[in-house]
Amino acid sequence: MTNEHRRQCRDALWNWQLIERHPTPENQCWAHALRKTAAYYQCQDPIRAGIIEQRYRRHLPEEKVLDTLHIGRTTYQKANTDLLSTLAVYAAREGVL
Repeated sequence: MTNEHRRQCRDALWNWQLIERHPTPENQCWAHALRKTAAYYQCQDPIRAGIIEQRYRRHLPEEKVLDTLHIGRTTYQKANTDLLSTLAVYAAREGVL
């Protein structure tokens, strides 16, 4: 994954609600990739699912996410990197990366 892909995935996560509200063809692909990523982690990993919900859906500050999920910064950073990678895979399948 390139730095540009990482940035695009981070932007998509952060702007999820806006993407859902403006259903352009590209946004629909991103929305599908975002929903698949969230569904995957909802079933597989509560930490990563929590980060999606707390940080990217509710826009809580990073420190609040760490406190809410009872995790350290290293765990958060690793999990966030995993989220971006997973989203990149789904986004590539949708043709937006």
